[in-house]
Amino acid sequence: MKVGCLGPRGTFSEEASLRFFAGQDVEWSLYPSILDVLDAVQEQAIDYGVVPIENSIEGSVNMTLDGLAQDPDLFVIAEIVLPIEQNLLVNEGAALGEIREIWSHPQALAQCRNFIRELGVKVKTWDSTATAAAEVAASGRKDIGAIGNAWAAKNFGLKILRSNLQDNSENHTRFVVVQRDGQAVSESDKTMLLVTLSEERAGALVHVLNVFAALDLNLTRIESRPTKKKLGTYQFFIDVEAGLYDDLLQKAISIIGTYGHQVRVLGSYRRDTKI
Repeated sequence: MKVGCLGPRGTFSEEASLRFFAGQDVEWSLYPSILDVLDAVQEQAIDYGVVPIENSIEGSVNMTLDGLAQDPDLFVIAEIVLPIEQNLLVNEGAALGEIREIWSHPQALAQCRNFIRELGVKVKTWDSTATAAAEVAASGRKDIGAIGNAWAAKNFGLKILRSNLQDNSENHTRFVVVQRDGQAVSESDKTMLLVTLSEERAGALVHVLNVFAALDLNLTRIESRPTKKKLGTYQFFIDVEAGLYDDLLQKAISIIGTYGHQVRVLGSYRRDTKI
């Protein structure tokens, strides 16, 4: 089995992947970006891709949403909810008062705004928290630090100078496991839909949401993203607490379709508990 995720070694994506596929015979591949992971799944270079889709502090990961929307072959078969602990990683001998710049992924930096503001230092963004940690380690400098996880500190020989830097202690990231031409798993209880409205008119989205409300289907997330076809046109990612083959969900999809709106199923899977 071949599995890919965002690299390099030490990312939260790798940590989530290792936990989810623990005990299985896996050939791992690490990619420089989320879109590269999704492309690898589409091209069948790997069997499964693991990508972040939502953080409890910073919200949705737009690159993942857009990638899923643009490729109809991709299908979400599972989700992983990982508690995120952000740490300040430094080279041996560095002191907090000597730090002049912090490096990390934009999401990680945003999750630690208060700490960075209190420290009064500059920031530099990188493609992943692990890349930032690797670059700090390679530099040997004691006036810079990276924000990342303990997994990255271990991989790159860095010291954790401060832990639990995130603004909110309830910091979790939701990852999804993506497969090409995947199918809804048995006993699925959550479904991800992409709804594209037939026309931009007052009340169009309300009519869609009223269908779910009338059928007593709970929605756990609604996210709008541009269709990228025309300014001011949007499509909506909707998570429903129901399996794909639930009679009420099938009825909802059918009714929304009769309104002329397009409904695409992006995935159906079992809800994950925090790991």
